Amino acid sequence: MRNLVPIALLIPLLASCGGRDEAAEAALEAKSPRPAAASSSPAPAPAPVASSAPVIVRAADGAEVMSVRIDGVAIGISMTEAGQKRELRGDPRDSGKRKYTIDGGAVTYEVKSSEGGFKLRTADGKLRWKVKIAPEKIKISDNEENDNPFELKVRDGDRTKVVAPGDRELGNVRFAAAKSEVENAAGITRFRVDDPTPSGAFGVLLLDSIPATERAILLAEILSRGR
Repeated sequence: MRNLVPIALLIPLLASCGGRDEAAEAALEAKSPRPAAASSSPAPAPAPVASSAPVIVRAADGAEVMSVRIDGVAIGISMTEAGQKRELRGDPRDSGKRKYTIDGGAVTYEVKSSEGGFKLRTADGKLRWKVKIAPEKIKISDNEENDNPFELKVRDGDRTKVVAPGDRELGNVRFAAAKSEVENAAGITRFRVDDPTPSGAFGVLLLDSIPATERAILLAEILSRGR
């Protein structure tokens, strides 16, 4: 005759095994990604970066023009436009877009990452600027085809050349002694940035035909991508 396990011992044994199976299944389910809905593919979320001290942009006379602070995947911008102080805030959403508000109001702009860059749109989805980022240059255009772009071209000697459509020179960004200086085509310094990290992104400051608020967002978004 076979040995029988007493019922009093068998019941808790089975219960404990079932608990382990349920726990294992729950852990497996948590680790397994849920399939995306077939109807849409969300945009890639902005890549998080380490929080840092604000990057402060000053005019040639030393007056603060703008400051940019990157906190993980959120961006805060303080700027002066037409003598008025404004606060912009870009916060990530589940869609993968970063939505911008001005002075705590309604969403005014959104940024959607794309392959090799990003797109800046108004809140209603209208394209304002498409940015393509490559090691040797950054292109900023107002159309999907990237035709007739502004360009920030990396040059030797810690310099980034800023050109308008048609390769018309607007100026340069020069980096030396832990600071960047932005000069116009005549070689006159217009902006200074006391930051130890060189960045050609500051060339956006010379694109006067772009509204100031949009220039600020473009600058911050390029900085957030390590350029």
